Amino acid sequence: MRNLLRNTFLDFFGFFKNPKPGIHIMNAHYITANVINSNDADVFENFLKHLGKKSKLITIQEATKLVATKNFPQDESFLAFTFDDGYEECYETIAPLLEKYNCNAAFFINSNYVDSNEQYQKEYHKRVNLFTKKPMSWRQVESLHHRGHIIGSHSLDHYNLAILNKEDLLFQLTENKKILESQLNYNCEYFAWTYGKMEHFSDQALELVKKLHPYIFSGTNYKTYFSMGENVINRRHIEPFWSKNHIDYFLSVNKRLL
Repeated sequence: MRNLLRNTFLDFFGFFKNPKPGIHIMNAHYITANVINSNDADVFENFLKHLGKKSKLITIQEATKLVATKNFPQDESFLAFTFDDGYEECYETIAPLLEKYNCNAAFFINSNYVDSNEQYQKEYHKRVNLFTKKPMSWRQVESLHHRGHIIGSHSLDHYNLAILNKEDLLFQLTENKKILESQLNYNCEYFAWTYGKMEHFSDQALELVKKLHPYIFSGTNYKTYFSMGENVINRRHIEPFWSKNHIDYFLSVNKRLL
């Protein structure tokens, strides 16, 4: 009943809403929660078309620079994209359509999930509560990197970083960065922590990550641009298959500096 009331509210009021001026960095995972369907490309392209009617789609590099320097537009809405976990549809469908609309994304990757075997995938999918996706291969990740997308770190195995001891936490962070940089021959500057909420990222984790990556992203607290002493850039969790009215309502919320 509570969800029904919430959805009714969002459907009604979202119809009248438009994105607020500013920079909205989206946090998504996949096009739909099911296995890749023949209409997934249509779902994602309709999502981009809808967003493009009311906002300007920009690259994640542009959005990060604007937010980090606090250069916020006062009369225009900018949107940028990030996708966590590294599912195969990021390569097959999401990236090509983003490129069609002259933008890109940051793909936050768990290195052990890339090219993983079936047993590892079963364990991984239990952690993320998803059972119908396949990971990208290293060949696909490398292709995205060379095409101008950002490949960011998401830790090695998608554990809850807040409950790991310091030794395990350090291993999850440093090993993932090391593997990504070795595979792609670049400096991995972007990091997003797993599960995204503040309770999933301790002060200890923050201090370690700050030594490894200049840009740190959450998946929560979207009403403000920054968290944790302005060390963290907050994203807005929106999936492409959500109702357009819901998306418009969420993007209409004013964002504050603090």
